[in-house]
Amino acid sequence: MSRNADLDLINLSKKYGDTVAVDDISLKIRSGTYCCLLGPSGCGKTTTLRMVAGHETVTSGDILLGLENVTDKRPAARGTAMMFQNYALFPHLKVRDNVAFSLKMRGADRVARTARAHCSSWSIWDALPIACRDSCPAASNSALPLPEHWSPTR
Repeated sequence: MSRNADLDLINLSKKYGDTVAVDDISLKIRSGTYCCLLGPSGCGKTTTLRMVAGHETVTSGDILLGLENVTDKRPAARGTAMMFQNYALFPHLKVRDNVAFSLKMRGADRVARTARAHCSSWSIWDALPIACRDSCPAASNSALPLPEHWSPTR
């Protein structure tokens, strides 16, 4: 699977019995771009992300990563990862270590995963709105120095 692949959600739905959690969403996210899912609590944002990551089964529709249909693949076979905004999984770890965890589980050596996670951490950090950065509980626990181009007033 290519590391740089578009993500296509095609008529994606999730039902829990008679309750519709995600209703026929179609979305294309181009490789190398960011996409934010915004909406009130209970509207299906997390359920959609869980389906993309493979942690939730899809009731109907397809998930394409590049040209590959990953709808029925196990999470580890998709080449995706999910990072929670509140760092709930590993609150004792630094930002970089949370990012590097999936690389560690794949067997990447320490030097490679540290270097890759360092770059990824700043990509994630730079994408956050300033207000989120200022209130980020992991900011004071970050293993990363602030980059020269970053300032809280930009």
